[in-house]
Amino acid sequence: MKKIIALLVLIIASSLYADPLIDLSKTFLDNKEYYHAITECMRYQYCYPDGAQYPESMLIMSKAYFFGGNYYRATDIAHECYQKFSTTPWGQRALYNLATMRLLEGSAFFAYRNFQEYFSMYPEGILKEQATLNFIYTQAVLHYYSDAEKDLQQFIATSSNESLKSEAAQFAQVFNDYQKRPKKHLWLSVAGSLVFPGFGHFYTGNYSVGIMSFVSTAACAALAYRGYTHDNNFQLVFFGLAGFTFYQYSLVSAVINVYEYNSDTQLKEAIRLSVLKRF
Repeated sequence: MKKIIALLVLIIASSLYADPLIDLSKTFLDNKEYYHAITECMRYQYCYPDGAQYPESMLIMSKAYFFGGNYYRATDIAHECYQKFSTTPWGQRALYNLATMRLLEGSAFFAYRNFQEYFSMYPEGILKEQATLNFIYTQAVLHYYSDAEKDLQQFIATSSNESLKSEAAQFAQVFNDYQKRPKKHLWLSVAGSLVFPGFGHFYTGNYSVGIMSFVSTAACAALAYRGYTHDNNFQLVFFGLAGFTFYQYSLVSAVINVYEYNSDTQLKEAIRLSVLKRF
């Protein structure tokens, strides 16, 4: 009898405190306590399977899983929320979140498709401007540079959101600098490093590493030669091998530096940081 009464009290108490469960999960999410945020969302969903805030609990849980490192579970929940509540504002946000998470995780192709679906389903959606800017970022990640540049300029000219317009203008500068930056040639980096150890670092702007590479190789070569002239075989072999190792490093880094310099890693990182601030 006591157990039944306790259960009834728990049910009544839970019904009186439905909203605080969601508020509590939001607090945990803001404090990066993702496990507790997920737990409170599950508690709400168990107690109120038909609750008015059920879709919101799914979105909170999806975000908590995403920031907690479980990308696949996060996208599954967001997609489920979109499928169940597509005619509500929660469905719109679920699809937007799904596309954004895929963009942040590096699945730009699927993010591109999700943003297109958002524009098709919600041509005047509540997140239209945020989705448009993120879609432009997705175009840039996919190397659709001409489309991204055209849409970016149009967004800056027509957006009514000053915060998003400022973000877009800052990205336009970064994007313009990236496109104008001259590409480095692999053959020149390798050929220069064959003659001048550390040239690959100088060529790509890593001057301090280039100096260290050159000095280390030259010093080992000088010490190995001294060992040769003084019949010191240990010194010859030791510094000869050390110098050859530094020389190999110079050649390998000549290739790596050019690939890193020509890559769009910095552009993608700028996009990721911009998107994360709003997500």
